[in-house]
Amino acid sequence: MPRARLPRAANALKGVPPPVAPIYRIGRPPDPFEPPPWSLAGEDGAFGNRFDDPGKGLGLAEDRRFRMVYCATTSAAAFGETLARFRPSLSLLGQLAGIADDEPLDPRLFHEVVIPRDWRSRRRLGKTTLEEALRFVDLADPANLQTLRGALAPVASQLGLPDVDLSAVTGPHRRLTQHLARYVYEQADERGQPTFAGLRYVSRLNPHWECWAIFHDRLQHSPAMPAPILPDEPGLVQVRELFGFSVETLHGAIMER
Repeated sequence: MPRARLPRAANALKGVPPPVAPIYRIGRPPDPFEPPPWSLAGEDGAFGNRFDDPGKGLGLAEDRRFRMVYCATTSAAAFGETLARFRPSLSLLGQLAGIADDEPLDPRLFHEVVIPRDWRSRRRLGKTTLEEALRFVDLADPANLQTLRGALAPVASQLGLPDVDLSAVTGPHRRLTQHLARYVYEQADERGQPTFAGLRYVSRLNPHWECWAIFHDRLQHSPAMPAPILPDEPGLVQVRELFGFSVETLHGAIMER
């Protein structure tokens, strides 16, 4: 597929300030807000996430590419975005639903998910306050969507998408959303200074989960001491109950839904 060149949009993107309250991230110690190392990137130079940089495919050297630091306004949203990948696949759930038996089957026999103690011990819950001067592109803003519609038209057309709307920029088309992030990253003021620190968007899993994708080289913040992830951490408990997960405790016991 030929590489699409993104046109300059007719309207400027509008920025919003970061939240006044702290935001959260699930990450590795000692610094949960450190971006993933380039060694973990795939052959395309990305990490498999929604707003990763497509710069390698555009021929950009590593020092000209960004890494995203994904955060959320609440710890529950941070856990939800991180743990959603562990949910049973739709194919497995479909197979379970298709089993005919005289006696009802306990679904946990087929798709119970236990968050192991090791997963928690190798991660920390980061909490930080962003600098108030930072600005983010709000993907739920209709004016921004209209601007991005023009800017991303070549990519959307190549993907066969009928439109660039809220469902598209929060949907599964990684090529579109990654080019979106690159477009925002390249925006600059009249002095050539970067305009935006990242993106503000609503989780596809829960409309009440507010998320922030921050360019690693523009992250300005005041982090608190990272916290160990305990089985009874309120955000983890909310997500455990929502997804029907269980959590392994320190001594191997299982905290069930």
